[in-house]
Amino acid sequence: MKSFDAFKRTLSAESLKEVYNEAKQEVGETELEGSEAFSIALAQQMAVNLIEMYHLWLKKEEK
Repeated sequence: MKSFDAFKRTLSAESLKEVYNEAKQEVGETELEGSEAFSIALAQQMAVNLIEMYHLWLKKEEK
């Protein structure tokens, strides 16, 4: 079974920036940028996006 550390090694600065930009766009629809609520929602959305990426990576590695 692949470990989360192996997944982390696949993440580049560019891929993390994409995750950030995607989350920022999603959160920007509901929260005002610069607010505490925006920061919290952004962190939550980034976590969700990274977990989704991890699950996709696991499925790919299983094949």
